Amino acid sequence: MTQKDLISTIQLILGLLLVTILLVLMRRVKIKPELWPPALGIGFGAYVFVALMIESIIVRPAADFGDYIFTNLLSAIGFGILGYVGGHILVRNAQKKRR
Repeated sequence: MTQKDLISTIQLILGLLLVTILLVLMRRVKIKPELWPPALGIGFGAYVFVALMIESIIVRPAADFGDYIFTNLLSAIGFGILGYVGGHILVRNAQKKRR
């Protein structure tokens, strides 16, 4: 197993753990449905940025630091928007089930 494979495996396990915690909190209504989209958007974007930065710092050369900060930031913004839209879809489906 290479170093990149090990990092990817650890990130996958950590991501699944965080998603499980979030789903448990959402099911027990500890987080109000109105707050699901921003919570998912910010949480997902932050996780993706940190995960990509850790992988980039360990695997890529230090000379490209500015390049992969910019690349990872743009990727994180895209995934954050995806999480935000996914949160809106979850809220809409939860409201349909209540009716």
